[in-house]
Formats: sequence, C-alpha cells, structure tokens
Amino acid sequence: MSEPPRFQQNPHVLFTELDDGTGVLLHLDTKFYFALNKTGVFVWKSLREASENSAPALAKKLTEVFRVDIDTASRDIEAVLDEMLADELLVPVSP
Repeated sequence: MSEPPRFQQNPHVLFTELDDGTGVLLHLDTKFYFALNKTGVFVWKSLREASENSAPALAKKLTEVFRVDIDTASRDIEAVLDEMLADELLVPVSP
C-alpha cells in the first residue's frame, strides 16, 4: 500500500498567530494574505511536525483536539489542504 501524499509549509509564506487563536498567512511571492480560523491554525502548526504532514495523520490529530468524528475530520482536512495547495501555501514533500 502506498503512503498518502505529504505536505510542508511553503517557505515563502509567513505565519502570525493572533491573540484569539486565529491566524494570518502572507504569501511573499503573491503578496496575498489569508485568514485562518482556529482549525486552520491547528493544521498550519501541525504541518511543522514530520509525523503530522499527511491528510490521514492530520485528520486523526484533529479528532483528538476538536470534537469531530474521523469522517468529518478527513473531509475537512482534504478540503483545507486542497485550498492551501491551490494557493501555493503548501508544497508536496517528495517521498
């Protein structure tokens, strides 16, 4: 069985966590800002850990931190990763 795709933060993106637990990303190349809710901040910070940078690992961790079932967590994680990839906030990790 093949491993799920893994991702890492784009090094051209700056992150600031705000006092209320939300966050802001700035893509230095495109000059676009992105607002993150608390779940988005959780995903962004979790991507720093090598063991947490695949969709299944993030979904599992999400269920441990937030009150959400694994199916919902998996769908939500896939959606946020797809959006972050489309906006070039993340880059795939080569196997």
